[in-house]
Amino acid sequence: MTDITLEKLRKVLESLERGYKTNPSELERDGIIQRYEFSVELTWKTAKKVLEQNSIETDVPKNVFREMARIGWISNPEVWFDFIKQRNKASHIYNEEIAKEIFEVIPSFIIESRKVFEVLKQKI
Repeated sequence: MTDITLEKLRKVLESLERGYKTNPSELERDGIIQRYEFSVELTWKTAKKVLEQNSIETDVPKNVFREMARIGWISNPEVWFDFIKQRNKASHIYNEEIAKEIFEVIPSFIIESRKVFEVLKQKI
């Protein structure tokens, strides 16, 4: 089994947090949303690898967070299901209202992703 590193995840989460601001211009907001997309994607993929290293096989993002909740690594997978839903909206459909909706979840994602990062750090 290959060694798992959290360095890429740490950098992407720090990039999102560094770039986030409460009243961005439209261009800044779009960049923040793109960082959010990368962050959600890398979080679930890294969590999947850590689960596998701990002998738990899973496949898609929702199942990764279900398993994490089942074994007590996170308390509420529904929060993560919403992050995934918002990420999917950003990837497939783009308009002003959707952008605002996605942007509103980013502060919560930053908080929750810090928690997940710490859990993953303990489990590798």
